[in-house]
Amino acid sequence: MIKTVQNLDEVMEFAWELSQNKLYASYPRQNSIDELKEEIEKAIKSEIFNIIAFYYKNELCGVCSYFWIDDEKYAQTTIFLISEGYERIVDKFINYISKELPGYELFIGVPSTNKSVNEYFRENNTECIEDSIVTRICNLKPRTNKGYDFIEEIKKNNFKDYALFHDKYAIPGEMFFNSKNLYKEIEHFRIFVYRQDGEVHGSIFVKIGKEVSDVIGLFIDKEYKNKDIESVLINEMLASLYNEFGSMKEILYFIDKDSTDELNIASAAGFEIKEEYRLFKNIL
Repeated sequence: MIKTVQNLDEVMEFAWELSQNKLYASYPRQNSIDELKEEIEKAIKSEIFNIIAFYYKNELCGVCSYFWIDDEKYAQTTIFLISEGYERIVDKFINYISKELPGYELFIGVPSTNKSVNEYFRENNTECIEDSIVTRICNLKPRTNKGYDFIEEIKKNNFKDYALFHDKYAIPGEMFFNSKNLYKEIEHFRIFVYRQDGEVHGSIFVKIGKEVSDVIGLFIDKEYKNKDIESVLINEMLASLYNEFGSMKEILYFIDKDSTDELNIASAAGFEIKEEYRLFKNIL
């Protein structure tokens, strides 16, 4: 039986236990009880979120929260937790959401260690649109900001000039944070670009969180790759973050599994491998 969650206590203990176990966790990762509580309460109260739970013989076996954007026919889970032995709940959750949001694209992210959900999607030929290595830096240390003339920070007043370059990579990659959605939340982002002769040829952008921040993307034009621009952008970003926020608890950086050069550059900057992440797209 699926029911809409009405209050925090219905699912909090269950969700916390599974979210901390790599065999059942989902993305975004919840790193503290307070962070999970905030996510569940938002899903209960917000008009563009929903949170549902699956019960079998009155036992809670799964929790799923998700949000949607009507004008983009886009939906994504923020919690997707299922007990061992109840893999069939994946199908029940997706069927439920498909009735609520017919014609939408639903994106579900999980670590590679969540074998049951990964196997379910693989057996059902669900498209995996992102297969990434998650790297991280914990407790960011001071760095020298060299202040290169060709590195520029993007803010609201110069975002329009950057948007076309951003979408050249974000839209084909089916990123949620295309220029439109990035601009809506720009106060939560820090964006740095590489310019030559007035034109943008590279960028890196990071979403700032209370406890964990995420490097969402590094874009470099093909003819400018492997010219140390990636390294400069990463290190300038880290120096600027430390100058603004001090020793951040954790910075995550998602790198495509096939991008060996990018992984090596990130490693040289101090990022260490945490786990692998997969994002699946379901057509509802």
